[in-house]
Amino acid sequence: MNWPDGHEKMVTFGVALAVRGKASGVWCYRSAPLTEKCATYYGVPMTWEVWAQPIVKFLNDRRAELAAARGEPWEKCTELFNAILDNAIMMLSYQNGIYLTLPGNEYKTLKEWVYQYLSDGRTLFPYAGDIPGGDYSFTIDFDKDTEIVRAYDLKREMGQYNRQHNTEHNKQLGRNQTKKRFETLQGDAWTTQEILAQGFSRKTLDKFVEHGLIERVKRGHYVRKSV
Repeated sequence: MNWPDGHEKMVTFGVALAVRGKASGVWCYRSAPLTEKCATYYGVPMTWEVWAQPIVKFLNDRRAELAAARGEPWEKCTELFNAILDNAIMMLSYQNGIYLTLPGNEYKTLKEWVYQYLSDGRTLFPYAGDIPGGDYSFTIDFDKDTEIVRAYDLKREMGQYNRQHNTEHNKQLGRNQTKKRFETLQGDAWTTQEILAQGFSRKTLDKFVEHGLIERVKRGHYVRKSV
């Protein structure tokens, strides 16, 4: 923080611009250098096409890296996939000193797009045209426009929410990764050894069962589960 008592004067904000459009409430902006008295934020004229370009390029480059990693241990591939996903999601909100405020619906839509594009390289970017609010700006006066409140309850609640959200997100990623891995399994009925012989670990086999992709008909024997 660049001003006295910075932690006590922490500034957070969202926007709800009265701009019609498919992504109303989204705002692209940059901040002026902070002073001891105020913080100023300026809208940046931007289109979705321009904002998406670096993200698409990053994902295309990393998809090549993922393809080259095929054959590596499953855990290493999963770690690489998640690291790429995290970086791309960060790029949704920040690029080259410019920020993008994303309301919940738009943020969810774009996160889903990042995952799908990283997986298939084909899914179209969900928005197009001008991002609203390019001429909007405002200044926060730290003395007049802020209020110091006790935040320990909020901090605890946010911590609980984040833990729950991260757990659900990681479970979904695990399910998606397991389904993708399952697509490479050949055949419709196997013994344990026949599945292991195709390069799968016992842990992955158990995940196939856990997610309802195969079922055990008797000890050491499995069949593809009908959908």
